[in-house]
Amino acid sequence: MTDPDDLPVAAAGYLPDPTALKALAHPLRLQLLDALVVHGRATASQLADDLGETSGATSYHLRQLHRHGFIEELPGLGRTRERWWRLINGGWTLPPSLVRAPGPTGTAADAVLSTLLEVSHQRALRFFRTLARWPLPWQRAAGRQQAHLDLDAQQLRSLSLEIEAVVDRYRSLPAGSQTRRVRVELIAYPLGEPGDGDRPGDPADDRADGVQPAAQRDGDQRDSDG
Repeated sequence: MTDPDDLPVAAAGYLPDPTALKALAHPLRLQLLDALVVHGRATASQLADDLGETSGATSYHLRQLHRHGFIEELPGLGRTRERWWRLINGGWTLPPSLVRAPGPTGTAADAVLSTLLEVSHQRALRFFRTLARWPLPWQRAAGRQQAHLDLDAQQLRSLSLEIEAVVDRYRSLPAGSQTRRVRVELIAYPLGEPGDGDRPGDPADDRADGVQPAAQRDGDQRDSDG
């Protein structure tokens, strides 16, 4: 049974069982999911070009993702027999309870989480390396932020839930003429090692946060979509 605390504010989307999770623990499959988030919909050939893989490899792994419930086919698109794919409606969620699970399930969840974080980091890095090539409004809109707060576990949980609620509110906005796919990430975690004594941070940390232009801020960034 899923731990209720695993679920996000909005509908959780697809919650993979251990079998589906183990099938997901393949770097290329996670890269394919990430690419479908970016493109919205794509064929195996398009994704192969995007990821530098063969269309045979992407086609096989897309079928496995479909078999285990992560993506769905869009019939009737294009003029060829090639299949079009997109993420399932509502996305999917990796419950922390699976990461905590013992044995093969926990191992698979750890591999999935590690690859998700790596793919996310690499995509963010590519964006900020090309920041100067983007129109000025997008340069000003994009950014990373970092804040150091003194919170207990419940306060950190409340902060994460409030941010999820804001993201879900923006998720429901209608698309406009200038809309494009945007990635929003939040990473919030305690510093130090498990079991370390809690120690208030230096107030100077707070004064240093958020004083630079948005695109240059050093730090803050959920993924129910993948």
